[in-house]
Amino acid sequence: MKKIKRIMKKINIIKVLIVELYLVLAQLIWHLRVYAIDYMVSKTTTELQIKMINAVVNIGLVIILSIILIALIITLKRHNKDKEEEQKNVQDVGLKNESGEFIEIVEILDGEEENECILVVDPKNLSIEKLRARQDDVETAYHIDIHYMTPRIPTKYINIYATPRDLLHPKLFQVTLNDNLLDDFLTALVVGSTGSGKTYFTHQLLGKIVLNKSCNGEDVRVFISDIKNEDFRQFKNRPNYYGINAVDGIKEVHKIFEERMENDEDNEDKETIILLIEEYAVLINSIKDKSDKEKLKDMVADLLFAGRSKKIITIVSLQRADAEYFVRGAREQFKKIILMGEISDTQMKMLVDERKRKQFKEINPRGYGYLCEDGKMKVTRIKVAEISQKDKEDIDNIISSKMV
Repeated sequence: MKKIKRIMKKINIIKVLIVELYLVLAQLIWHLRVYAIDYMVSKTTTELQIKMINAVVNIGLVIILSIILIALIITLKRHNKDKEEEQKNVQDVGLKNESGEFIEIVEILDGEEENECILVVDPKNLSIEKLRARQDDVETAYHIDIHYMTPRIPTKYINIYATPRDLLHPKLFQVTLNDNLLDDFLTALVVGSTGSGKTYFTHQLLGKIVLNKSCNGEDVRVFISDIKNEDFRQFKNRPNYYGINAVDGIKEVHKIFEERMENDEDNEDKETIILLIEEYAVLINSIKDKSDKEKLKDMVADLLFAGRSKKIITIVSLQRADAEYFVRGAREQFKKIILMGEISDTQMKMLVDERKRKQFKEINPRGYGYLCEDGKMKVTRIKVAEISQKDKEDIDNIISSKMV
């Protein structure tokens, strides 16, 4: 008993009591084994059988009780480790009051809705309005998706009604006006291996941006650089489609960028330029002259660093976002990073900080991915909507109408 208490000394009293209750029950079962042995012995006829029954029952019961005890301790210690990790996440995102006290979960209850839980939180005198304002941070710290928060009257605690992210369906990414996912679009990096659904997503992403901006009354012009002359070849007859000559498309957009940089006029009234660079790494590697290669990287870097203020949106799609493709730290300028399919640990370490990587808990099949947004700790798991051939043609028509 003393040894067990030493093992459990860092775990709260409730968990110690659970283990002690188990030990009491285990001792009771151990003493009751005598009756079971006596009953089985009464059915035997030889001394050897009696010895075998005693050995099997005693050894078997010791093994079973030991396994249960070990499993119980591991479970309780793991639960304690999870709580420590949650509290570290709370500290990482800075959910604390003016005295430096961090908010803390007091109790977790079952909600009325399917997969819903209620986190009873001690806010440490932080108002419910402040917690609501930092909802993304609360969701990140506790790996949940919050439905709403309410005061827990008459106590000082706050009830947070939420769904654990592990039980949450991914957000559906679709080309509709009432879908606000990625409405605040700036620049994007789309990464995914062959078969991940990267191109399928990029096609819908481009259509969504064009649709939303057009319906908001903005003039839009689209440029597509597709070096493989394959994934977006349905636009090959449009003026602003660049296939084998993909470099020329980037040069053309960069020329517009330079003109706007030199012009002191307000760019708000100018049309929005959207440049999609498909398979950027393939494009870079296709250029043999080192000087030309570096010039292209510089142009892309210019667009990423200053394009936003000149109403130029750049979408870069590739399989591996290695630093060598982005000069002057341009890779850090992407406001949205979408990781499609299964991404290697190396790529994740390149693109996402450790606190965000902790939220990557599921393996993504084709069409699923993670959305990381600049300025937000929360990572959103997404699923690309499956569309019919007619929907695809409608999206193509939306994009095509702006490639003039």
